[in-house]
Amino acid sequence: MKKRAFMLGMMTAATTVLGACGSEANEGAAAESGSTITITLMHRYQDSNIGKSPEDTAVLDGLKRFRADYPNVEVIEEQLQNEDYSIKAQALAAADDMPDVFIVPGSWMTNFVDNEIALPLNAELDKRTEWRDGYRAGTLDAGTREGQVYGIPIAAGPTHLIYYNADMFAEAGYSQFPATWQELMDAGGKLAEKGVNLFSYGDKSKGYAMSSWISALTDRISGPEWTESILTGGGAKFTDKGFVQAIGIMSDLAKAGYLNKDLNSVDSDTMVNYYFEGRSAAFVSGIWSAMNVVNNAPAEITDATRVAVFPGVDGGLGNPLSSSGGAGVYYSVNAGVQAGEKLDAIMTMLDYMTGSGSAKLMAEVGGFPAFDPGAFDTAKLHPVALAAYEASAAADATKIFDLWFDASIVEVINTGIQGVMAGSSTPEQLAQETQKAYETFLANP
Repeated sequence: MKKRAFMLGMMTAATTVLGACGSEANEGAAAESGSTITITLMHRYQDSNIGKSPEDTAVLDGLKRFRADYPNVEVIEEQLQNEDYSIKAQALAAADDMPDVFIVPGSWMTNFVDNEIALPLNAELDKRTEWRDGYRAGTLDAGTREGQVYGIPIAAGPTHLIYYNADMFAEAGYSQFPATWQELMDAGGKLAEKGVNLFSYGDKSKGYAMSSWISALTDRISGPEWTESILTGGGAKFTDKGFVQAIGIMSDLAKAGYLNKDLNSVDSDTMVNYYFEGRSAAFVSGIWSAMNVVNNAPAEITDATRVAVFPGVDGGLGNPLSSSGGAGVYYSVNAGVQAGEKLDAIMTMLDYMTGSGSAKLMAEVGGFPAFDPGAFDTAKLHPVALAAYEASAAADATKIFDLWFDASIVEVINTGIQGVMAGSSTPEQLAQETQKAYETFLANP
């Protein structure tokens, strides 16, 4: 198979960042260890985040348990910060020098599969059906190509939830979060009279709008069939009414003055801080923000916070309770690992890190695991975290566009939405630009 050029821009970086995780270093370490089996593992979970991040807490607990139960297996682990991981993983992939087990974001999966970097895992999962069948519906999808599973999902939380201050909405005359878009716009007006923004919004880094707003809104209006048609080249267009209307809803909120004016120049951390400071009555984010509210918001804000999702849209074809979501990152295995005791050990390790035991712990500390934990102890879960979990579990997960659409299309939307929200472009113009990029992609797959 002729491999596709893999992120050639990263090749220069490879000469400087290839370090301890490269095969030569690992082989040396393994030789010194004298252990029966040696597994090299590179991921972006941090010991320093245990107790703070549900994913880090659960995954690293699973790894600790595996090490205790299998002392004959040495795991040479490298923990990296997110940005460092992205740079190093792409450099190692370009040099065909990935460790045995590594993290792959869903948006990278096609490239890793086409370049034969990731190992198909169906045969191994077929030996472990109870584990394989325990993952929530759809969570394996972004790690699967042509029926072959190349990635084991970790967390699956929705990227769209609304965290809102129930006290502020009550003062504006609403006993619960508005159930229609007209009610929401009316609430925006009443809150504006009090000097409060309806939503705080922060898209400085680009990607927030698509992940937490556009994916869910478009599904509300056009339904999942439209997305599938886009993905399969089935005839749907970005200039269709639903996509334009979704962008229009966001534009209307900005033009009405119901969002912070610096919406394109602040990041998501600042966006959340605006909420903590009482400058907005709500913000839109994923389930990961639940523990941020619990741990970092002023007590009166935490106590007043409730969780909702966008209202339905009149005539919309999608489930009005759906939320964009699904697994975002996966554990993959190096395609060079052969079937046998080492691969068996790797699969067992991944079961420990992502399966039943890990899932229960992740849920108990405020996360939303890809593996269904079933009943778990909610006693220690803060009401905000429990509300976020319950809203996530109740929502149908729809596709997160930035995980599924080609990068060329994602870039056009991520850039264009900033112009729309700033008032320098229109929803129709963004739709036309996106459709042009889409047609170019279809012509040159």
